[in-house]
Amino acid sequence: PGESFYMAANEPHAYVAGEIIECMACSDNVVRAGLTPKFKDVDNLVNMLTYSMGGPTINAGTPAYGDDRIMRYTPPTGEFEVMIITCNPGEDITLPALSVPAIFVVLEGSGNTDNEEGQRLVMRPGRSYYMPEHCPQLTLAVNDSKRGPL
Repeated sequence: PGESFYMAANEPHAYVAGEIIECMACSDNVVRAGLTPKFKDVDNLVNMLTYSMGGPTINAGTPAYGDDRIMRYTPPTGEFEVMIITCNPGEDITLPALSVPAIFVVLEGSGNTDNEEGQRLVMRPGRSYYMPEHCPQLTLAVNDSKRGPL
């Protein structure tokens, strides 16, 4: 948990065990070779692969915005990055102001945020939220009676 790796274009991958969040840069192709009932284009796959050997470089993340509860995972591409934000019971955390759109997904726990009009947004596992670019900063809070982090 808490690790990432980057796979460049034309490198095959498969999920064997565990949980994963896959972020993909803009692409118009997914080429399958097996283990699926969907269309498989083996000839195209064989022609496009890089055939480079070795395992991926594991990225353990870097604390961001001066807060160890915000871990940033930045791949060697400018198209996306991932942040894991942890807010423990009895705490609050202000999300960084971003100049790009962002999507955040609640993986565990529950918490809330209030907007400038006083409307409360309750966050629960499995829910996702879109933040437009230059969105006002949000402060997430977890009630101190909760058993685990958001």
